[in-house]
Amino acid sequence: MDVWTITIVGVGTVFLALVGLSLMLGMFKRLFHGRKDSAPSAATAEAPRPAPARAADGTLVAVISAAIAAATGGQPGSFRVVSVQASGGFSTPVWGHIDRLTRTGSGR
Repeated sequence: MDVWTITIVGVGTVFLALVGLSLMLGMFKRLFHGRKDSAPSAATAEAPRPAPARAADGTLVAVISAAIAAATGGQPGSFRVVSVQASGGFSTPVWGHIDRLTRTGSGR
């Protein structure tokens, strides 16, 4: 067989497989889109509520202090945790946080 024939057959096979997957996903959307449960299930009816916000206790401050000391390489007594607030979620990837730690640790 010619190299180009093998390449065209391989690319064609992958293309047909992707088209098939796309069609199957479209069928799932059509099959399950209109279906709704008439009665709520027991799991959704008794879903646990998130814990209310509370003041930081000594254990939490100790854990945060130990994490800061481990990340920066300093001693836990060389800094003071003034306040602890919920972040509300980060959109920065993990490597962005590591880069910040590296920059602060190097003294830049």
